Amino acid sequence: MAELIVPKIIDQLSDVLVKQFGEKVNLVMGVEEEVANISSKLATIEKVLHDAERRRLKEEPVGIWLEKLEDITYEMDNVLDEWNFKIHRAKNEGTHQNARIQPTLWIKVRSLIPSLCSCLKQVPVRSDIAQKIKKINEQLELTLKEADQFKFISSGGIPDSQDFKRIMTTSIIDESEIYGREADKNALLDQVLSKSSSQGRKGVQVISIVGVGGSGKTTLAQLLFNNDKVKNHFELRNWICVSDPFDQKRIAKAILENAGSQESELDPLIQRIKETFSGKRFLLVLDDVWTEDDSKWEPFKDSLKDGASGSVILVTTRSQRVARVMGSTDTHRLSLISDSDCWLIMQRIAFDGRSKDSIWGCKKVESIGEKIAKKCKGLPLAAKTMGSLLRFKDTVQQWQNILDSEIWQLEEATMELFPLLYLSYNELSPELKHCFSYCAVFPKDHSIFVEELIGMWIAEGYVRPRRRGERLELVGHEYFDNLAMRSFFQELRKVEFFLVHDFTLCKMHDIVHDFAQFLRKNELCHVLDGIDYEQGIGRNSSSERARHLTWLGTERMFSSLVVDFGRLRSFFALPRGRVVPQDLFCSLKCVRTLALCDCEIVEIPAEIGSLIHLRHLDLSWNPFVTLPEAICDLYYLETFDITMCRKLSCLSQRIEGLVHLRHLFNFGTSESLQIPQGLRKLTSLCTLTQFITRGNSDDLAILKDLNQLERLIIHIHGEVDFGSAELGKKKNMREMSLLFSNRVHFIETPSCIESVEPPPNLQQLALTRCPGNELPSWLVTTSLVNNLTKLIINEAYNISSLPALWKLSSLEELGLIGVGKLECLSKAFFGITKAVHENSHETFDALSNSEPSSLTEAVAFPNLRKLRFSYFQNWTNWEDLSEDDEELAISIMPHLEELKIYDCEKVEILPHRILGRISSLKTLDIRNCFKLSDRYSSKTGDDWIKISHIPRVDISDEY
Repeated sequence: MAELIVPKIIDQLSDVLVKQFGEKVNLVMGVEEEVANISSKLATIEKVLHDAERRRLKEEPVGIWLEKLEDITYEMDNVLDEWNFKIHRAKNEGTHQNARIQPTLWIKVRSLIPSLCSCLKQVPVRSDIAQKIKKINEQLELTLKEADQFKFISSGGIPDSQDFKRIMTTSIIDESEIYGREADKNALLDQVLSKSSSQGRKGVQVISIVGVGGSGKTTLAQLLFNNDKVKNHFELRNWICVSDPFDQKRIAKAILENAGSQESELDPLIQRIKETFSGKRFLLVLDDVWTEDDSKWEPFKDSLKDGASGSVILVTTRSQRVARVMGSTDTHRLSLISDSDCWLIMQRIAFDGRSKDSIWGCKKVESIGEKIAKKCKGLPLAAKTMGSLLRFKDTVQQWQNILDSEIWQLEEATMELFPLLYLSYNELSPELKHCFSYCAVFPKDHSIFVEELIGMWIAEGYVRPRRRGERLELVGHEYFDNLAMRSFFQELRKVEFFLVHDFTLCKMHDIVHDFAQFLRKNELCHVLDGIDYEQGIGRNSSSERARHLTWLGTERMFSSLVVDFGRLRSFFALPRGRVVPQDLFCSLKCVRTLALCDCEIVEIPAEIGSLIHLRHLDLSWNPFVTLPEAICDLYYLETFDITMCRKLSCLSQRIEGLVHLRHLFNFGTSESLQIPQGLRKLTSLCTLTQFITRGNSDDLAILKDLNQLERLIIHIHGEVDFGSAELGKKKNMREMSLLFSNRVHFIETPSCIESVEPPPNLQQLALTRCPGNELPSWLVTTSLVNNLTKLIINEAYNISSLPALWKLSSLEELGLIGVGKLECLSKAFFGITKAVHENSHETFDALSNSEPSSLTEAVAFPNLRKLRFSYFQNWTNWEDLSEDDEELAISIMPHLEELKIYDCEKVEILPHRILGRISSLKTLDIRNCFKLSDRYSSKTGDDWIKISHIPRVDISDEY
C-alpha cells in the first residue's frame, strides 16, 4: 500500500497548504516547517519503496518495516482529510457570519485583519491537527533511520527481479499424465487444421490460447504440437519459449535454430526468418508471451507473413491484451477442468510409489481427497500442487488438516502456486496491484458488481487520474479491463437494471482469491464468519489490527469481535440479511467504504455525520423512514446508495452539503419522495436513478444546472414541460429512462413527451408507458440516429405501429415490450413501404428498377445485434417480404445475432424470407408463444426447414 499512498500524500501536503492560503483560512499555523520535513522524508522513502515491496514477501523484517510505514501514511491520510474538511467548514462558517454582520461594522473589522494576522503569525497556534502533524514527523524520522539497516536500493538501480524465476518450457509432454483437456485439444485442432486448410483462409493465422496462470495453456499447446495430424500437416514446426522480457535476438535465433543461422544482429536474423519461412506451411508456437509492446513483435510479423496458406502462429498468454497485440485471428479461452479430473491428477501424484498397505485405497482418505480436489476449482496446477503436498501425508488427520486449511495459509502450496501468479501480479502498476489485492475483502465465490467495485477503489484512493479533470470512473474501468484481460477476474456477465442500464458482474477464481488474501495478509484484509470466529478460527492479533473487514456473522456474534473498528477503512456486512448493531456508526472513525445493504436498519443515527472520511455509503434495501440531517456533513461522500429503501419519504434538506457527491442511487424509494431544492447545487452529480416530477410543478428546473449527469431516471406523475430541465444541454448524458405513471391522464395528448429535447450524445434510452398513440418524433433526430445504441420501448399500450425506428443507424439493441395495440408488424418496420416500390429517393437512395451496377444498397438497422419482442397481446401477423421485395436492394439487420420473442401468444408464423437474409443470426429464442411453438417445436416440416439454418433455436412454453 505504501508504494501507492506515499506519492499521493506528497501531492496532497502541498495542495492543502495552498488551499488554506487561497481560502484565507488560518486554521493550522506554524506547521509549514513540519510539513516540509514530512514531504522531504516521504520523498526519500519513495525512492526505495519499489525495492522494499519487492523484498517484502521473503524478508519478514522488511515486511514489518513496511507495516509501520503504512500505519504512518494511513494516519497522515486521515489528518489531511481532517485538515481539508476543517478548511471547508471554517470557510462556510465565515461566509455565514459575514452575511450577518452589518456592512458598516464589517468595514471596521476588515481594517483590523492585517494587524491580527501579523500577531497570529508571531504566536503559532497548536491545534489538534498541528499536534498530529508533529507526531507523524517524529514517527517518520524513526522509520527513516530504521530503513538504513536494510540497505534499500533506490529506484532506477534495481536489477530485474529474480525473486520468482520464470520456467523455460519445451515441446515435450507425456500425454498419459494429462486429464480433462480432450475437448480443448479437439477444438484447437479444428482451429489449426480445419480453418487453415479446408476453409481456405488465406495468409498466416495467429491463434492465441488465453487463460490464468496454471490453467494448462502450455500443456494444451504441447498436446497440439505433438499431434500426429499436426506433424503431417505442416512442413515446419518450431517451439519457442518467449517468456519475459521479449528478447528479440534470442527469439529470432531460436526460430532459426534448425536453419543453421550464424547472424548475431537482429536485422539479418529477421531477413533470414523471412527467407526460411516464405512459401512454406509452418506451425510456430510462441509459448508464454508477456509483452504488450507491438513494436517488438512487428518485425517478426512482417517476416512471417509470406508463409504458405494454412500457416499458424500459436500463442499462449495470460493476457487478452497480449492476444490483441499479437494480431490474433482466433482466441481460445481455456476452460477449467472438472473436479473429477483434478482428483485424477491429485491421485496420480499423491499415491505414486505408495504400497498397497498404506493409506492408498482408504475410503476416508479418498473422500477427503475428493473434497480437496474441489478446492482446486478446476485449476490443473493447483491439483498438481495439492497432490505433491499430500504425497508426504501419511495419516487421515494430516489429510483432514489440509482440507481444513486455506490454500494461502499452506506454506508448501504457496511456494508452488503463488510464484506463478506473482509473475502476472508483478507486471502491474502500484495502482493495479492494490485494486486487485483489495478484492480479498470479498468472500470466495462472491459475485462482484464491477461498477460498485470501481467506486470502492475510488473511495480507497487507488484510482489516480493521469491528467486534471479526468473522470475517475473511466480510469477505474480501464483498471478493471486491464485486470480482467490478465485473467484476474472470471465469469463476466451482464445483468440488466431497469431496462436500459447493464451492470457487469464478475468473480475471482478461488486460487486467485487465495493469492489476493496472501498479498493482503500484512495489510490486514479479513473476511470473518461468525461461527468460525466464535470457535476461535480467524481470531488472532492480525484480525484485531484489520484495515478492511467483511462480516458474515450475526448481530449476537458481533459483540464478540476483537477488532479495532477505529482502524477500519472498509466495512462490509455480507450477505444480505445480516444485522449490525446501532452503535457501529460511533466506532468507524476512519472508514472510507461502508456497505450495509439489507441489514434491517430501521434508524440511521445522527452519529453517522461524524464519519468525515466516508466516500462510499451503501444503505440500500433497509427499512428506515428518514435520514438524519447530519448525513449532509459527509463532506467527502462520493457515492450514496439508498436503492429500494421503500419507506424513505424524503431526502435531507441540507443535501447541498454533499458537495463531492457524484452518484445518488435512489431507485425504488417511495414515490412520494420529496426532492429537495438543494439538489440543484450538486453540480458534480453524474448518476441520479430516481427523479420524481409532478404536474403543475417546476421540479424539473432542479436538473437545469446538473450538466455532469451521465445517467438519469425520471418518473413523471402528470403533465410537465421538460424544457425547464434543459436536457438538450447535457452533453455528458449517456443513459436516460423516462417512466410515465399509470395514473397520468393524458393518454391522447403527447405534447408532454414531445417537449423533451434529447441529450445530444445519448446512447441508451428507455421509454415506459409512453403517452399518445405514436412514438415521439425526436426519436429519429440526427443526434439519436448517430449515437443511440440501445432503445427499450416498454408498456406502450396505445401504440399500434413502429415506423421509422429502422433509421437508427447506430442501434445495437432494441427491446419492444408490451406494445399493446400492434396487430401487424409490417414491412414498414424495416423501411419497406409503397414509396420504395415507386422508387422514392426520399425513402432510400436505391432504385429498385435500376441496373445492379448503379444500385446503392439501403440498410435497415445496420448495426442491430439484439432484437426482442415481449408481451404483444394482439400481434398476429409479422409481414414477410414478397417476391417483388426480394428484388429490392435492401439489407435487413445484417449484423443481428440474437432474436427473442417472448409471450406473444397470437403471432402465427415467422417471416422466413427476412430471416433467410440474416446470415449473422446465431440464436432464435421463442418462449410462451403457443402458435409459434405448435408450428416449429417438432423441428420437422417445411416451416422448420426455413429457419433450420439458424445455429441455435430454442422453443419453449415456459421460462
